[in-house]
Order: sequence, then structure tokens, then C-alpha cells
Amino acid sequence: MDHGAEIDARDIDHESTAAQYMAAIWPRRPEVARYLISRGAQTDILMAASVGDLELVRQQLDEDPDSVRISVSERDFPKKNPDSGGCIYIFGFGWTRTSHMLAHQFGHEEVFKLLMQRSPLGLRFAVACEVGDEALAKSLVAKHPGLIAKQPPRAFRRIIGAAVRNNARAVGLMLAAGWPANVQGEHDQTPLHWAAFHGNVEMVRELLLHHALLEAEEQQFNGTPLGWALYGSEHGWRRDAGDYPHAIEALLLAGAKVHKPVEEIEAPEEVLEVLRQHQA
Repeated sequence: MDHGAEIDARDIDHESTAAQYMAAIWPRRPEVARYLISRGAQTDILMAASVGDLELVRQQLDEDPDSVRISVSERDFPKKNPDSGGCIYIFGFGWTRTSHMLAHQFGHEEVFKLLMQRSPLGLRFAVACEVGDEALAKSLVAKHPGLIAKQPPRAFRRIIGAAVRNNARAVGLMLAAGWPANVQGEHDQTPLHWAAFHGNVEMVRELLLHHALLEAEEQQFNGTPLGWALYGSEHGWRRDAGDYPHAIEALLLAGAKVHKPVEEIEAPEEVLEVLRQHQA
């Protein structure tokens, strides 16, 4: 910096600044991000919340109250080059994370409180579900009847973010309050696609109880939830923690269709055995 380095220079791969890297990418260096902020680095509410800068968060909200809705997404952090990897927040913080979630994750309690105070009711409810505050989630619904039904269509996608993060408890709280199960993401993927991909049998069963569509095809890979479960059993992010045999069994018992012969399917033997028993 003292020798003229460009503080907001962006790399080619992720079109992100040094401050964004320090705030998000592991191992995180929030003290370096704070230093860059003090030297005038470009900021956003996710960065401010993640490093615990209460006054900067307050300033961002005062200047743009709607910034409380910003999340890690290509909608809020668009790519200039369509071939780039996308903002480094995607890989450091994770898809659809909000400033509230980051403040809570990194232990910045006062920042979290401020963000919740400045959030509309629907967002407060969704965040309460995400962070596991069941009492707050239920009290918001009790005090504000019709809260869920009044949400704009964009807000309903928050259940997909919870499913992406394998947060079965959050998904269950949302569904119990009346949140729709058949929400579609940017490529038409549904929460059931993600629950199946993770092999999360609890989430799969909960979504099925709320009439999640079994044969919904997303547009990126033309896959159904069962197809995502089969792929996840081989290539899932946390496949060792997933219960793919029982998740797939739940999908099959609910009526999911197997679209190719078992001998053509690549999956662990215990998964293939579930398919064979179902066919028999």
C-alpha cells in the first residue's frame, strides 16, 4: 500500500478484491481485511458483517436499507466476464449466505442484532430458521399471521439456500410454518434436489411430507431428485456423511421413477441393491 498498490485491484479468476479475499477465503484473515478497509478499500455489507465492523454495517444500512437483503449470489455480485469463476464469496462464505448468517457464524453478536432489527419480517423469520432459533421463528409466525403467504416470490428461494447447506432443521421449520416446498432456483433445482444430493434422509422425508415434486427436472443437467441422489452417492460434497440408501428408498417409495436399467447406473453397491430390491 505504501508503494502505490491498487487497493481495489480485482483478479481475473474471481473478479474480487484483496479485501474480499481476506474476509472470505480460508484461512480467513479478518485483521487484514479490517486494515484494508481502514485504508479505503471498497466494502459491502457482507464484508462488514463478517469482520464484525458494527459502525460500517450501520453506515451501509443507513445509506441503503435494502442492502440487508444482499446474499452471496450472482444476482448481487454479477460477473463481468461470464467465463470467470464468480465472486470469491461463493467459495469462501458459500451460496446464499446473508450478512446476518455471517455475523452469527463468526460470533459478532451486536452486528447480528442490528441486522435482525433492520430486516423485514420475512427475512427475520428465514434467518431465525437458518441459525436454529426455533423460538424466534415460531413467535414471528404467531405474532404475524399470514407472514409466509405475504412473502414475494424471490424470498421463497431462501429454502433452497438452507437445503444447499444441508440444514434439515431450517428446512423443517420453514415447511412447518407454511413455506412452499416446490420452490425453484436459478436452474429450476428444488430443495428436494439438494436434499437428495446430500443423502439427507430427514430432509428428503420432510419435503415429501409437504408434497415436494418427485419428477421435477432442473435445467442445468436435466436431473430429477432421484438422479441427484444417485450422483451424490458417488460425488456428493459430504457423501460419507449422507444416508443415500435410505434417502433413495424414501424417494422410490414415494413414487420416484428410475429412468434407466440398474446395470447402467453408477453408484455404490448398497445403493444399487436398494434399486434392485425396488425393481423386484
